Amino acid sequence: MGIIPVISMDLPLHPVLVHFPIALTIFLLFVYPALVLWMGKSEQRQKAWVVGATLGLLLILFSYGALFTGEQDEEIVEKVLSHELIHEHEEAAELFFYFSWLPFLVSLAGLRPWKGRFAARWLTVLLQAVLVFFMLDAAHKGGELVYEHGAARAHYERKKNPPSEDTSTERWESHPDGARQ
Repeated sequence: MGIIPVISMDLPLHPVLVHFPIALTIFLLFVYPALVLWMGKSEQRQKAWVVGATLGLLLILFSYGALFTGEQDEEIVEKVLSHELIHEHEEAAELFFYFSWLPFLVSLAGLRPWKGRFAARWLTVLLQAVLVFFMLDAAHKGGELVYEHGAARAHYERKKNPPSEDTSTERWESHPDGARQ
C-alpha cells in the first residue's frame, strides 16, 4: 500500500466540498477589508484588489460544486429523511449561492480606476458580511440534517444493503421528526 490510501468513490462528495464555501466566506470577510485598508490611496497597491475578486470567483465555483453534489446526494438521503427537511436546506443553499454573486460582481467594479472604486470596495465588504448570514443559515440547516436527523445514515444503509432489483421504498417507516427508518 502506498502513502496515500485508496479513497472509495462510494463516499459522498457533498460533505467534503461544502466546507470550502464555508471557509472562503469567512476568509473573505477578513480579506476584503484588509485589502481595502492596506491599499489605501496608494496607486501602486491598487492592483492587489484582484486577489479579493479572484477569491470571490473561487467561492462561487465551490458553492456551485456544493449545490451540484447536494443534488446528487438528495436522492440517496430522501430514503431516510423527508423531502421537506432536505428542501429547507436546499433552498437556503441556493439563496447563499445566488447572493454570493453580489460581492463578487461589486468587487469587479473596484478593479478599474474610476470615481466610485473605493465605494464599490466598501460595498463589497458590506455584502460579504451579509453573505455570512446566508452561509450560516445554509450550514446550520445542513448540520441539522446530519446531526439531528441522521442524514448520513443513508450512505451507511446503502453500503450495508446495496440496491437490489426491488426498488420499492415500502420498508422505510416514517418517524414524527421527518426521519425514516
